Amino acid sequence: LALERAKLIAFLENLSITDALTGIANRRHFEWRLSEEIERARRYKYPLSTLMLDLDHFKQVNDNYGHQIGDIVLQQVAQRLRLILRRTDFLARYGGEEFIILAPQTPADRALILAERLRQVISESPFPIADNLQIHITISIGVAVFPEHAQNESELVRAADAALYKAKQTGRNRVCLFEPEP
Repeated sequence: LALERAKLIAFLENLSITDALTGIANRRHFEWRLSEEIERARRYKYPLSTLMLDLDHFKQVNDNYGHQIGDIVLQQVAQRLRLILRRTDFLARYGGEEFIILAPQTPADRALILAERLRQVISESPFPIADNLQIHITISIGVAVFPEHAQNESELVRAADAALYKAKQTGRNRVCLFEPEP
């Protein structure tokens, strides 16, 4: 009975930190991990890059093919992203069609290389949905680095989001690094 109870508790704990659709970490788990990684980066004086990703024109996928197909696309995007990331990187679903990645010990130049690789992996091959249906998706990515662009968790997420917004505003399907206001 005690063993079954322990298994149930572990199962429930996993449910509380995992996005049910994609099987990756959820936003709650991301926020906890971000706090932990910022503390570690501050203590050991290394950069922590954050990449915020958004699927371009994803509403059109849901409108044209339905939410079930949209869900399949989100699952496949999460799978492709996981294949590219290092074991030390942390991937989470931030909300809707947004994903976020923590890349510890990764300065801006290497984070941009990683982001470009992720962008290419998503945009260069269509997503097979059914025998006669493949959907082409692109992503925009914003990159920000602690402590270069932010001094705490909320500033880092805001900076990555601002860079993502710039990528969207300048044509989508691109990577932008955060640029502070002069």
